[in-house]
Amino acid sequence: MRRQYFVLAPALLASVLLIAACSREKPQAACPRGVIPADSASVTRFRDGPGRDLTDVVAEGEIVNILVQCKYDKRAVTVDLQIAIAGDRGPADRSRVAEFEYWIAIVDPQQNVVTKQPARVRFQFTDNRTRLGQVLNEFEPYIPLADLKQGPEYQVIVGFQLTPEELAWNRSQKAR
Repeated sequence: MRRQYFVLAPALLASVLLIAACSREKPQAACPRGVIPADSASVTRFRDGPGRDLTDVVAEGEIVNILVQCKYDKRAVTVDLQIAIAGDRGPADRSRVAEFEYWIAIVDPQQNVVTKQPARVRFQFTDNRTRLGQVLNEFEPYIPLADLKQGPEYQVIVGFQLTPEELAWNRSQKAR
C-alpha cells in the first residue's frame, strides 16, 4: 500500500488557517430590521391650486431602499445606515430644485420610538434631467442594549415627513 503525502503551498496553508480561525469566532447577532412604511415611502408635491393630475405635479420623492449593517460591542449596536432616495421633477416644476424632509426613527421591541431624527435631501435638476438619485450614508445610530440578544428586535424606520394632505394622497393612491 502506497501512502500519498500532500504538500500545501504557503499561501494555501495560510488560507486554511485563516478560515479555521474565523470559524472559532462567535457569530454576530443579526442587525436591527430596516423598515420603510408604505404610507410614507413616497411624497408628491403639487403646484398651488385644486388640480391633482399629472400636469400639476411639481416633484416626487421616493425612498427606494435602505441598507442596515451593524456592529455590536459589549453594550450596544452601532448601525451603519444607507438610504437610497430618488427625486423626480414634475411637469409643473419651474425651479429645477426639489427638497424633501424625511426622518429616521429607532423603535424598540415594544414598539416605542427611542429616537427620531429629521433630515433633508435636495435634488438639483440640470441638463433637462427629470429623475435623480442619491445614496445617503451619514447616519450611524448607536443603540444601547441591556441584552445584546435584543438587537435584532429593534427596527430602523425611514419615511418622508408628510403633510396631512400628502399622507391622504398616498393612501388614496394605494387604494387604487
